[in-house]
Amino acid sequence: MDINIIMLNGTSHKMSVHRQETVGSLKTRIQQELSVPSETQKLVFINGVNTPLSDDSTPVSHYGVGPGASVSLLVTQPAPQPATVQVFLRNEKGKISTYDITPDETVGHFKSRVQCREKIPENQQRLIHQGREMTEPTCKLSDYDVQARSTIDLNLRLRGG
Repeated sequence: MDINIIMLNGTSHKMSVHRQETVGSLKTRIQQELSVPSETQKLVFINGVNTPLSDDSTPVSHYGVGPGASVSLLVTQPAPQPATVQVFLRNEKGKISTYDITPDETVGHFKSRVQCREKIPENQQRLIHQGREMTEPTCKLSDYDVQARSTIDLNLRLRGG
């Protein structure tokens, strides 16, 4: 069946689609044919009610799209990703490692990354920044004033009782 893809500037593009073609595959074809990245596409079936084609895994026929239907193509901006910054981790031997973090990364997530790279279990890590131990795993690194080029000291918990 043929449908019309209508751009915001009013231009229309005819596309042949199968009734069981998914919204996701339609977006991929629009990306190939019209050079609009699929992650920036929002498709709306113009049927008097303006039905968004919101589920990429659903066939277009589920939304009532049939032969000669008009689908409006809205181009959105992708959500901005938080900028990454570099911080330094100094271990107990003075060796410095560089980590790329986002300001909203949690202490718990950072500790798990340290465990993967440094091979030190999270429960044995004491992360200290500006003389303050970062103890709350759900707090963001920015809550502890960690900024670009900050140095975080990694100390080990003492064993024993």
